[in-house]
Amino acid sequence: MFSYSFLVYAFLGAVLSGLSLATFAPFVTLRRISYLGEALSHIAFAGIALAVLAGLNLTLTTLIFVMLIAWGITSLAKRHNIQESNTITIFLSLSMALGIILISLSKNYSFDLASYLFGNVLLVTKSEIISLTVLSLVNIAFVCFFYKELFYLTYNHTIAKVYRIKTDMVNLIFMLLLAANIVINVKSAGIILVTAQLILPAVIAFNFVHRLSRAIVISVLVAIISAVIGFYLSFQFNLPTGASIVVFEAILYFLSLLYPAH
Repeated sequence: MFSYSFLVYAFLGAVLSGLSLATFAPFVTLRRISYLGEALSHIAFAGIALAVLAGLNLTLTTLIFVMLIAWGITSLAKRHNIQESNTITIFLSLSMALGIILISLSKNYSFDLASYLFGNVLLVTKSEIISLTVLSLVNIAFVCFFYKELFYLTYNHTIAKVYRIKTDMVNLIFMLLLAANIVINVKSAGIILVTAQLILPAVIAFNFVHRLSRAIVISVLVAIISAVIGFYLSFQFNLPTGASIVVFEAILYFLSLLYPAH
């Protein structure tokens, strides 16, 4: 199976994608902002359209655009006391509309919707593997160094303010890193897999444990195992890799429901 370098890159891409996204999945799930992951994936559409129309670097332009939107969502919600879900909807609607307008202005470009939705892990390059590796290490370091702040931010933001635990900057960094994770992963993994990896590993983990630290570890393990098995199934039966990973994770989720409540 690993006779060709592109298959090795594809395998590593699938595993690293799961690792980077699943590290943040428990926080996304507990904070009930799973919708944000999907929204930022769709917001990336406008960044892609802007890059295409202006002839700019696709990944860099999309990354900057989505990170600016993530900053805008956080800032607007904080300064004007607007619910985060409402600001997400505002920016999502605006970005999708802007993306459609920009694509319509680019007469010589045909947008590949299937690639945008499902990705193509077989096209992962060595440079993208390096980017995913660095991103995964940054995610792990961020969670380790700011675990206390993330814990309070996730469970009780009010108590954090009472004890003067500075969570605002950590929340901004979290949002920016989440945006970076989505943009870097969406090219190879596609929106569907990116969204699934931000939700399924965490909800599976919380069906077995309640402690956040343990949930993070189990979430990462679930994502990696799903990536390995999903990749193997896609290779053996000539199936789409991303879809195979999502289906396998969904099966694990339903099986986890059989675990006795504790």
